[in-house]
Amino acid sequence: MTIVALKKVAIAGREKDKEAVIARLQAFGQLHLIDGHESGEEVPEGVRHLNQAIRFLEQGESRRRPLKKFTGFHLQPVVNEAIDVQHQLRQLEDQRDEVQARIQRMLPWGEFHFPDDAWVNHVRLWFYCLPVNKRSWLDRLYKAGAAIRLPDQSQNPDDIHWGIPWQLVGRDSRHLYVVLLSATEPPSACMPVPREHLGSRTLEQLTEALETIEQSLDSLQSRREELTRYLLLLKRHQARTHNHTLWRQVVDRLSSDGQVFTLLAWVPVSSLPALSTLARETGFAFVASDPAADESPPTLLKPLAGFAAGGLLTRFYQLPAYRSWDPSVHLYLSFMVFFAMILSDAGYALALGGLLALRWKAMGKSETGRGLRQLFLSLVGAALVWGVMAGEYFGVELADDNWLTSLVVMDIEDYNTMMKVSILTGVVHLLLANASLAWHRRHEHWFVVSRAGWAGVVLLGCWAGFIGISATVVVLAVVAVLAIMVGSGWARPISASASPLQRGVQRLLRGLMVLPGLSQLFGDVLSYMRLFALGLASVSLALTFNQLAVQVMATEGGLALLGGVLILLLGHVVNIALGVMSGVVHGLRLNFIEFYNWGEPGEGYAFQPFQLKELEDE
Repeated sequence: MTIVALKKVAIAGREKDKEAVIARLQAFGQLHLIDGHESGEEVPEGVRHLNQAIRFLEQGESRRRPLKKFTGFHLQPVVNEAIDVQHQLRQLEDQRDEVQARIQRMLPWGEFHFPDDAWVNHVRLWFYCLPVNKRSWLDRLYKAGAAIRLPDQSQNPDDIHWGIPWQLVGRDSRHLYVVLLSATEPPSACMPVPREHLGSRTLEQLTEALETIEQSLDSLQSRREELTRYLLLLKRHQARTHNHTLWRQVVDRLSSDGQVFTLLAWVPVSSLPALSTLARETGFAFVASDPAADESPPTLLKPLAGFAAGGLLTRFYQLPAYRSWDPSVHLYLSFMVFFAMILSDAGYALALGGLLALRWKAMGKSETGRGLRQLFLSLVGAALVWGVMAGEYFGVELADDNWLTSLVVMDIEDYNTMMKVSILTGVVHLLLANASLAWHRRHEHWFVVSRAGWAGVVLLGCWAGFIGISATVVVLAVVAVLAIMVGSGWARPISASASPLQRGVQRLLRGLMVLPGLSQLFGDVLSYMRLFALGLASVSLALTFNQLAVQVMATEGGLALLGGVLILLLGHVVNIALGVMSGVVHGLRLNFIEFYNWGEPGEGYAFQPFQLKELEDE
């Protein structure tokens, strides 16, 4: 990867040729317009409906073979029907959810029919979900032969009798499901809980309603699938609409004095000859200049062969500033190493490779998918190599006579060695960050001195920790710290109006203010120990699941074998998921926090070319 050099171009042309020139520049597709195609105008309703219809059809579970040429195609009826189907689906899905919720509430009460209003004394059913510990309240509702005594007639709760018949129709570990019979709603004081509102439909009626809704949903889903045959045609119209809208926005926003229009843009230096040819053919003029010191051009990354996936990682977090350096290759390679060290199992890598093979063709349909495919393949390959070197295969210990044993060069469970490997990985990573930044700013000599001091502190700290402290190490450490102070103090200019003494004091203070970064530096190096900890956790979990499965299989019983296999499969699936999650999260964290902190690539914004939207076939 590299950051593409840009030129600022000022384009001028005749007013009468403005629309044609802008159309040719849009087809040229190499310009990042300055205040040219950002519009806050509201999207027209027709465009919003078209976008809505396309999103709806793309989200369908299955698609029909797309129509690529169809003379009888009419846009608006298809869009209207897609939106209408979407609206009906939402309504029916809401109704289905409501009916399903009512069915769940009705199930504890069982199947029954509500009495008609003309029934004896117009008795109605009232439903209560009573907690089990409130069972004593039922004794106060009704007792045969007992006189009705309301609460105001007695102070003793046991003497209260409401005279309301009841029936216990169901129960579970927490609740009693009670039905009260009364012509009017029972007083709220007769029960410790409010009554349940079950609606007027029975369980049978709700089940029938649910079946009707499901059938309607199936019909609408079939219609949705049928409409997907027009998806490619809709996308083509969407692309044409997008291109025309973007062109119109730029045309309307250009500066003009009535005879000549002007346009400012950024263009890659490599595209200037093509722009010159276009200018001669179309009839406009332009002047190219280097970016001014106070200007912030956009960042355009040019991928190196085999490292396109590094750009995806860079854009995932933040693009480097235009005048900074491109960390894409560093991120790509280090992310592969970190992911492999955290997964630490060749068997898991092969399983992930199988999943990638299943999605390989589908991921190759778009440029982003191909980049992700390359990234995933690199991660799987690195994890496989590391797992073979560690001799880990689903937590199974290799036999001494196995040919794979000869490929083992390290022991994950060797704490001292693996901790040193993790810390050395962090040391190398941070050295690369400091060295890359120093090389990018190599013309700033004092800045290079300060970065050399930081690199020296990292190396000497590693030497002292692994080999030991000596007088030479102490002297070199003092020199490295002085280099940090002097380089930081002299790296930036100081006001010329200050006296020599004032300038010296200011530089000394600058140097002293960066020294607290020493503790942060060592903390960042030690942060790489997570590579060893997470890798060891992955290996330990694999061994644990294997042992549990073996223990279950060794027990007597017909289900022992099935139980052991389930533990084995589910355990390793969970461990793979945890390993992938840890590898991604912590692999990116070490890059975007520790590495970016010392590499300082800056923050830029993306180069957005003014170009035609491609009409993709499926």
